[in-house]
Amino acid sequence: MSSGSASKATSLIPSPIRALAFPVTLLVCGLIVTALLPFLGNRDLAYAVFRAREAEREPDQATLEAIREELDLPTTPIGGVADWFGKALRGDFGVSWVNPARPAAVEALSGFGVSATIASLSTLTAVVIATALVLPRLRSVITAKPSKTSHIIAMAVLGSLPEFVLAVTLLVVFSLHLGWFPVTGFSSVKHMVLPVLSLAIPAAGLMGRILLITVDHVAQEEWVRAWRLNKVTPRQLGLALLQRSMAILLPQIVLFFAGTLAATVLIETTFAIPGMGSAAVKAALSRDIPVLQVIVFTALIVGLVSGSLAQFLRGKLLKPLLSSDTAYSSQSFAPTHKPKGGWAMIAVLLPFAVLIVLWFVLPPPMVDSSQRLIPPSAEHIFGTDQLGRDLASRLAAGAVFSLGTAVAVTAVCAVIGLFLGLAGKWVYKLGDALNALPAVLIGVILAGVLGASQLTAAIAVMCVGWIPLAAHCATVVEEVRTTGYYRWAELQGASYSRLLWVHTMPTLLPAVTRHAASRIAHNALALVSLGFLGLGAAHESPNWGVVLSESIRYAERAPWMMFIPTVLLVLLGIASALVTDTNLSLKRNR
Repeated sequence: MSSGSASKATSLIPSPIRALAFPVTLLVCGLIVTALLPFLGNRDLAYAVFRAREAEREPDQATLEAIREELDLPTTPIGGVADWFGKALRGDFGVSWVNPARPAAVEALSGFGVSATIASLSTLTAVVIATALVLPRLRSVITAKPSKTSHIIAMAVLGSLPEFVLAVTLLVVFSLHLGWFPVTGFSSVKHMVLPVLSLAIPAAGLMGRILLITVDHVAQEEWVRAWRLNKVTPRQLGLALLQRSMAILLPQIVLFFAGTLAATVLIETTFAIPGMGSAAVKAALSRDIPVLQVIVFTALIVGLVSGSLAQFLRGKLLKPLLSSDTAYSSQSFAPTHKPKGGWAMIAVLLPFAVLIVLWFVLPPPMVDSSQRLIPPSAEHIFGTDQLGRDLASRLAAGAVFSLGTAVAVTAVCAVIGLFLGLAGKWVYKLGDALNALPAVLIGVILAGVLGASQLTAAIAVMCVGWIPLAAHCATVVEEVRTTGYYRWAELQGASYSRLLWVHTMPTLLPAVTRHAASRIAHNALALVSLGFLGLGAAHESPNWGVVLSESIRYAERAPWMMFIPTVLLVLLGIASALVTDTNLSLKRNR
């Protein structure tokens, strides 16, 4: 069949069917992987079930046969996939391997409403806080005057706070000491406040950073300058800028909701909340695969539905742009409203330079029980930990270990995001589905298959770390193709190579590079979180996640163990923000 005939045949397919083809295909592929989960470890399923129920003793052959008969276990992956699909179509997802009296769906989804409530409230709160943080930059765009760095630093500080550290701090201060909120549970409005804030505050910093980059990009569009010249009121211009920026941010907001729904495990564990996130990690750690399959299936559905809604809303909000020839063309000059941050960057990077020096100078940390939990002093500038090890020496070694991994992971994610973002709008839908499986959950699954290690944690972060970069890249490419200079070059017969390298890459590469730099701190936090859960580096490792995990139980007795690595992570976030959101020139304005 010729290409023309194929195109004609494709055009005969109703548009609703064509629109559903990709998400349905993606869902089927995801479900096949879900059905294969029991076979990923290359183990006898009966033995896997026995291990889920019994952690200590070894089974005999009779016991394994009894388990096979009890659960009617398939013997081959193909048979397992066919059996799982056949039962799933009837709404039967099997029973829990740990508790055979309970259906897997009941075990998995009993906390869905709780997690959905936490994710929804956290998303709404984060959007409100992020919008408030970006108002100074909006004001500077409207007035065409440089802004200060205070709002950038505020976003960086918020976005760099580890969720579990913030949760423990809020719990100790507002629940244990002040008694304003309950310590555990999720049965009233008071129970919701601290868990929601623990998720929303760091997310607001990240959303604010993305919104800030978006505002800077929108500020270069020709219509902004035209509106200023035509004396449009500041209120009208501000509302238009915010609506235009929110149209680009909206997919990120929905991605955050879908990801948070399955990534609430850290918060749910801290506040003893019976949600779906804690059920997912409990099932994965106990190898309760049927329960885990239901949770992965639910996450995929939520991701696809949320992504479809985001694309619909984004299309509605961007309709004026996509139907205009020149009104949204970008200006050729760089924005002048960025604040200067060169000296601030030097000040922020100084502690990391000191850590590198300490890594060379100090001896490796040694266990000394006589030096346990000593506060910072001249001999131990950062104090000691619960085993008497010098904390400065551990954190210095951890800086190379933790930050080096985060930079490498971010670089890989940027390359993947760039190539997939150039591939077209389908990357949104693929990203939406994968983003519903956050790094924490993927880390748990990979740890169960490959074993817990720093490499496992890095792979887990890379599995989802490319998604926001690819989505941002696809958005920028789509908008570049609506500009006058791109359309003119296209009409003149410019080759695909010229359109890519001359008219697209000069806009795309700086935007993706800035976004990738802003993701370093976020990826470092993801790696730290997996280390905190014991799914990353080994327990004796200097990884900052391991250090923070050990510090939680000594939060009141030795607060410096938690405070110092948290401050370093915050400084890392500030450095990422200064790189992307300020002018790093050291020259003073005359």
